[in-house]
Amino acid sequence: MRVSAFGKTDQGKRRSNNEDDLALVDLSAGRALPDHAARELPIGAKGVLLAVCDGVGGRKAGEVASGLALEVLAQEMESIAPSCPKRDLFRAAVEKVNARVWQEASTDPALKGMATTLTAAVLCQRRAILTHVGDSRAYFLRDEKIRQITRDQSFVQSLIQSGALSEEDALQSPFRNVILQAIGRKTSVEVALDAIDLTSGDLLLLCTDGLSEKVRPEEMAERLSASSLSEAVESLIALANERGGEDNITALAARVEED
Repeated sequence: MRVSAFGKTDQGKRRSNNEDDLALVDLSAGRALPDHAARELPIGAKGVLLAVCDGVGGRKAGEVASGLALEVLAQEMESIAPSCPKRDLFRAAVEKVNARVWQEASTDPALKGMATTLTAAVLCQRRAILTHVGDSRAYFLRDEKIRQITRDQSFVQSLIQSGALSEEDALQSPFRNVILQAIGRKTSVEVALDAIDLTSGDLLLLCTDGLSEKVRPEEMAERLSASSLSEAVESLIALANERGGEDNITALAARVEED
């Protein structure tokens, strides 16, 4: 199979810098591909890595955390023996990413307190394996129907699961940005994993909360189904900015097709 992908990160309207980051890596060729350009490539023996991060920490430490997490994740995934990664190997790679960010934050006073979300997928052999820490999200679109794959590791999501808060009220909660897990916050991290089978035409959207808090899933599906990936991503980011753009906004979309 082949994958077509496009990603973009935007500072938004209110932030003075961008602590989001994204990565698209051809693991078989061992090369990262730049964003802001539509890409089409075969899914090789090791697969293709997609990832987004939303850094926190202030004083530019957030962008250090997100950039470092993506760099280490790509290195770890490329070092896995020449086949698609299993779930336990993907989890181990994310745990190493967490250890590295934690180490840097602990040894450099200027980076103290930095951390980042991480949502990533490896596309390989008609499957997508996903890993998730924090509240950046992965959505899956098939036949113009969209569903959220990841579950936010957040305080508000825990209230929803317990029945103490409705999903509608959660959108207005002052605690909606309080995350319970983050890369680099502690020495250990709870890594969520999932997997889905892929067929030609399936699409994945990875995004940070700067997008998911402003754009409803059905609006994502409408734009992704009606436009090219680059036009859809640009349109979704523009819509998030039109609705306030208080946060950094990142979206990475990928469609798989028969080669």
